[in-house]
Amino acid sequence: SGLMTASELARQANIARTAVYDMLKKLTRLGLVTETQKGGVKMFAVQPPEKLKQLIDEKGAALDLAKAELDSFNVQYHAKRKAGRPRVQIFEGKKELEQMMKDMLLYRDLTVRVFWPPDKAINALGADFFEKFHQERVARNISIQVLWPETGILPQKKFAFLEVGPKLKREVRIVPSTFNFNFGYAIYGSTVRFISLGKDNLGFLVESRDLAEMMNAQFEMIWRGAKRYR
Repeated sequence: SGLMTASELARQANIARTAVYDMLKKLTRLGLVTETQKGGVKMFAVQPPEKLKQLIDEKGAALDLAKAELDSFNVQYHAKRKAGRPRVQIFEGKKELEQMMKDMLLYRDLTVRVFWPPDKAINALGADFFEKFHQERVARNISIQVLWPETGILPQKKFAFLEVGPKLKREVRIVPSTFNFNFGYAIYGSTVRFISLGKDNLGFLVESRDLAEMMNAQFEMIWRGAKRYR
């Protein structure tokens, strides 16, 4: 505590004086250390902990602002993409499929419609991935309406992230297993996401307003006739 020279700080910290000077310059720029002259010698004093908290708060506010600007950019970017020609992206392998799934997490405050067998989905991408995915989805206020087959439903006690209800923003209805669930799909905005849930590890995103409207109409017909889950 109190005023100290760079040499004294280096000796106490047991590090090279040149390294101490570099650190002191950075800390001084941040306002965490003050520099004064005493008898022609540079002296340094560490600021109280409150100064560090103030700096952290300021950095946090700057990060929040940057995040808000990034979210705004994403909304504008996707709006421009929607206005253009239909766009198709193909994804292969588990890692690429995970990235494709995360495309939905670029959005906020919307409802996604999903045709999805949970057992095959978890077998394809893993429970750890879906646990983190649904945490982020709920944090971004993205609700889902899901059609599950009557077979292949997994126990929610074991897979808590599959919980149905308002907590995880998930509404589920059940359809007969005679429906073809080899491909799962999700509809959000003007995007339709398809994933092969067999051995192919293949998926693709289609950005097309016409396709999204057609798939939404098909989903709505199935949804109305499906049985409510619990």
